[in-house]
Amino acid sequence: MAIQFLINIFIGILWMFFSGNYNLEYFFVGYFWGMVILFIFRKIFFKFSIGKQLYYTYAYKWLKLIVIFLVELLKAGVNVLKMMFRKNLDVNPVIFEYELTIKKNWQITLLANMITLTPGTLTVNVGYNNKTLFVHCLDTDNIEGEIVSIKNSFEKAILEVDLNG
Repeated sequence: MAIQFLINIFIGILWMFFSGNYNLEYFFVGYFWGMVILFIFRKIFFKFSIGKQLYYTYAYKWLKLIVIFLVELLKAGVNVLKMMFRKNLDVNPVIFEYELTIKKNWQITLLANMITLTPGTLTVNVGYNNKTLFVHCLDTDNIEGEIVSIKNSFEKAILEVDLNG
């Protein structure tokens, strides 16, 4: 994957030299054409084990994960803010067990931290076998809905980001 990025940088620099203009604008034009060339010759790169996917699709998946987290953070922050300004604070706190489909330690850590950083939820513990998380939710009546929400947003995006599947 890093070799793909270096090839793309090299093509951008070559474009500057061949055009005779040594500024950032011409570098980015060459960089763009380098991305196109990498896309066209991707099957050749995969044959020589330079990467299983193009590096910019990998970067896109990480950006998508960050955007999903920020959207969920904003939604949860608004919900907690609404809860704070209610006349009577009627909450239903729950601790539930969340079955993980992710297996790697870095994935579990990332998911647990994303849950904890989202207002209104907290990862209390990781199960002894790394197959479950115990999550505290400040206010919910629908535990299944919370589980499906985590699975369809955070966990799905984390699985997409993993290079080795």
